[in-house]
Amino acid sequence: MLLAEWKFQLLAMALLLGMVSGQEDNEKSHSTSIAGMVELLKLEDQLVENLSQYADELEQKLRTVRGFVTGMRKENQLALNQTEHYLANPLNAFSLIRRMQQDWTHWQYYMQQEVGLKQLNFVKEMQQLLPTSTDLEEAAASIYRIHSTYDMKVSDIVKGLLNGKQYAVSLNALDSYAMGKYLYDQQNFGYACQWIFQAIEWLKNGKHKLPLPLALDLSEVSRLYAESLIQMNRYADALNVINSALSLKTDKVKLLLRKSEVEHLIRTHPNIAPKPFVKQVVGAYEHGCRGHFPVRSQLHCVYNSTNSPFLRLAPLKMELVGLDPYMVLYHDVISDKEISELQSLAVPSLKRATVFQQATGRNTVVKTRTSKVTWLADGFNNLTGVLNRRVMDMTGFNVVGSEMLQVMNYGLGGHYDKHYDYFNSSLATNLTKMNGDRIATVLFYVSEKDIHFSYLFV
Repeated sequence: MLLAEWKFQLLAMALLLGMVSGQEDNEKSHSTSIAGMVELLKLEDQLVENLSQYADELEQKLRTVRGFVTGMRKENQLALNQTEHYLANPLNAFSLIRRMQQDWTHWQYYMQQEVGLKQLNFVKEMQQLLPTSTDLEEAAASIYRIHSTYDMKVSDIVKGLLNGKQYAVSLNALDSYAMGKYLYDQQNFGYACQWIFQAIEWLKNGKHKLPLPLALDLSEVSRLYAESLIQMNRYADALNVINSALSLKTDKVKLLLRKSEVEHLIRTHPNIAPKPFVKQVVGAYEHGCRGHFPVRSQLHCVYNSTNSPFLRLAPLKMELVGLDPYMVLYHDVISDKEISELQSLAVPSLKRATVFQQATGRNTVVKTRTSKVTWLADGFNNLTGVLNRRVMDMTGFNVVGSEMLQVMNYGLGGHYDKHYDYFNSSLATNLTKMNGDRIATVLFYVSEKDIHFSYLFV
């Protein structure tokens, strides 16, 4: 999970939570939260079971047909081997006439009966719950964000090697091709070439095979690869790819026309230089996520027993992280039971996170914040009251009148781009006139992730 750079001036109270399940049925932006994708996994399980039932019905019909074929072929061969003797028997003759007049009409009706209508209707009903093309674009953008932020190699990503750690997962040709198409549409032709090349390599590997309904046409994948190379002014390479695709495709008209156009480009631009491959500009955000900032802290850890009278009885483990701005890290301040309860409270009302736009005075969904969020009022239940009292113990602040607790769930490549978390009371007067501007933030980190993620405070 990728979480972006934050700029803090000691911000407002928020609780950050990693969720594990659930979302509203009509909620979109599937990739922006783990909770949403868990629901997709459950739906996929139902669809796989539905397809299995469809296969069962097909097999049942196949067994019925094969059983009849076996019996009738035996009877027919017997008759053909001794035709006159067979037909001389009036019972055989009658049976033949009856079979030919009645049975084959019944078999015609049986063959016309559609198999799996129930399963087909189920898929149609579930269609509205499936990710949209926008969901796929968001997911592809998230993979590219991870790729570019951590400067990974595409060849490593498709093999499941992420940030130096190998995982038991890989991407197939459909995955790589979808990434290539997305980047091509974004006119990011350099990276599009890399992803499409991986799809081609996967398809050429004799060990890999896609099921027939999902099969990719290698010549079509090669064609898009050639188009990406052309956009990079790599005309000779594109011509080689087209020639390779021509050896695979029976309908060659479009490829032959494109080959002629590329040959014309080579003749008319013999000295054209390939466009340079341009990587994303590396700033403080990328350096921080890659772990390039040196650790210079000479500070220490203490048991905080002074912020409130309660802490004299139960001091908190406090690590002093920074003095300007003042930043501390508390350890073991929320229990597994409390985390589980918070998750169950938050899941039903998770919504796509928004950002307040001062220009319009409204909260808006933006690409720089990809997550889902819900708010829990201070008096929502006993747990929210307990957490608020704990925050007062940790900070020494009176939180009466502060914002509600915020539970946030990040998903695929989830991030919140660098920002100031206060509103600036001189501009956002409507938001700050009642309780003032934000002065501090408390973040509870409550999810353990196997894959590295980062928060940067600059």
